Amino acid sequence: MQFSRYALGEIFLVVIGILIALQINNWNEERKDQNQITQYAHALISDLEADLEMLDVVLRTAQTVVDSANDLEHYMWRRDVDDVDNVRLVYHTTFVNYRPYSWNLSALNQILNSGAMRKIRNEELVRLISEYHTVSRHLDNDYLLDVQKSHSAELLANEIVDTNLQDIVLPRWGAPYGYPPEGLVRDSSASEPTLLINDQAKLGQLVNTFSSLGGQIEVRVERELPEHIARAERLIELLEAEYPR
Repeated sequence: MQFSRYALGEIFLVVIGILIALQINNWNEERKDQNQITQYAHALISDLEADLEMLDVVLRTAQTVVDSANDLEHYMWRRDVDDVDNVRLVYHTTFVNYRPYSWNLSALNQILNSGAMRKIRNEELVRLISEYHTVSRHLDNDYLLDVQKSHSAELLANEIVDTNLQDIVLPRWGAPYGYPPEGLVRDSSASEPTLLINDQAKLGQLVNTFSSLGGQIEVRVERELPEHIARAERLIELLEAEYPR
């Protein structure tokens, strides 16, 4: 009887030892996981900061496309083909697309592919990481649609507008967009090339095409890009709070 009690006590101690060892092992694994997630988080912060710089350029160039399309429509409002200034059309049909996205995906892909999302304790952070990835892919798809429409607008403009002003226009491409382009009109007054075709209907088609392009990209400018920028900023805020550097 005494031996049985002794044996049971030994078994109990062994079981307790095993449980303690397992618990210590779990703590160590959890600590390793959290250390790894912390490294991912710090890398993701850096990637998001780079994304914000990229998105700022995308937003500004997209805004230029929208402004240019709106100004083309304003300039052409009830204007007869004989009164259309080719130089102005060159300027307003130059800005047909915005800068493509160049996402910094290394840290985000590591988090998504490593199973680290299951170890992140902040539910809002988990939701925003997943959302950021999804919306970034959505914006990439939108960009492909915008490029298609931009290409159509550019082809139509090439049928109508004489762009033989590159020595005058090119230096202004890198400058901030402005309307009306008085300096451009003044500098090109000596050459004054005319439209390639003198067709009122074609000009109307040009305006409609660029208006449609501007309206499509305006959705990115007014809603999608600002929301995604705010999403990135919120992600950085949460990551820095949860995993301080």
